[in-house]
Amino acid sequence: MRKLHFAALSTVALLLSSAALAGDGFSPDEAFQAMLKLEGKWAGEAQVVPVGQARDDAAVAATSVSFKNIGNSSVMQTFAAGTPAEMVSMYHQNGKEELIHTHYCAIGNQPSMTFRDSGEEGVIDFQFTKGTNMDVESSPHAHHSFMRMIDEDTYETRTENWGGGKVTSVRYTTMKRVTE
Repeated sequence: MRKLHFAALSTVALLLSSAALAGDGFSPDEAFQAMLKLEGKWAGEAQVVPVGQARDDAAVAATSVSFKNIGNSSVMQTFAAGTPAEMVSMYHQNGKEELIHTHYCAIGNQPSMTFRDSGEEGVIDFQFTKGTNMDVESSPHAHHSFMRMIDEDTYETRTENWGGGKVTSVRYTTMKRVTE
């Protein structure tokens, strides 16, 4: 009986501590409100690391993006503006409990991801849900997008690129707000 009582108390303690830790992450609405604050131009460094390669061995390239709030109901992120590789990601809410990210890729597909609470402070995490103009099992596409807000002028990203139904590379960026 003592063992059963101890096991029950241990389980309750674990559940309570898990619930306390779960409050550290963003809700979908809090994540969207944080994204609205990204409006403006950003510059930084990017690395694309193929699966099996160490990140330290990957080349570092300069990169820039911009964020624009559209009607206070969506956020538009533009990559490589004015080039043949220009791409746009749109972020919008479906009510306060769902945040959707659709990436309009230069290769012609549109993967869509939905926000998932990672339980980590300052993290906006999107998991793949569907895509158009693509076959998830074969077509190359952005599949998982992770953003960590460092402070109001700095963020980091990690994006999984998939092809053939699995991760082929990971793109890392560190971005700083451009002040004019």
